[in-house]
Amino acid sequence: MKTIIATCSLIFLIGVSCRRKPSMDPVSCCPKVGISSDISPAGPLDARTSIYQLPGLWTDQHDRSLELSRLKGKVQVMAMIFTHCGYACPRIVQDMKAIQDSLPDAEKNNVGFVLVSFDTQRDDPAQLQRFAEQQALDGHWILLHGSSRQVRELSMLLDIKYRQTGDNGFTHSNSILILDNQGTVRTSLDGLEPQTGTAIDLIHRLTAG
Repeated sequence: MKTIIATCSLIFLIGVSCRRKPSMDPVSCCPKVGISSDISPAGPLDARTSIYQLPGLWTDQHDRSLELSRLKGKVQVMAMIFTHCGYACPRIVQDMKAIQDSLPDAEKNNVGFVLVSFDTQRDDPAQLQRFAEQQALDGHWILLHGSSRQVRELSMLLDIKYRQTGDNGFTHSNSILILDNQGTVRTSLDGLEPQTGTAIDLIHRLTAG
């Protein structure tokens, strides 16, 4: 009898240990790690390089053409996203809005917020405008559509990796970049955890200087 009980107990324990535990990790359309890229990144900007050196015209959410140098003169909080993203990109936008909401009123007019889309096919100016309205983005925000080459060049300079997937989505780095008023990247806040305090401290120093 003892042998039978012991055997049954062993079978039960093996069965329990072999059950696969359900994953509790959220499903992300844009993983923040392990991203391979179809481009060869040129590396992050150094302290002497400005993104405003990049040539070419972009189109904003109001269907207006502008060069990146048009952003010169303000501290810019920038990210690269696409509007059909279901998880990571809305989180990035919310983190940027948290930064904006935490700014003192005296600084808000000296800081801009820029979203550049990876999706050159679907994120035309009309779609960018719809997205801006959905996200309740105010006049301090500029959403940019460019050619595939422009997006690739900018992502290389910002050291943001991305790749289009088979379902018309994108995997990409989840980064919020803080640029000084000359277009030089001063820091990159990576990941999907709010880093509002770090951003605000840097913006204070940049606007004061």
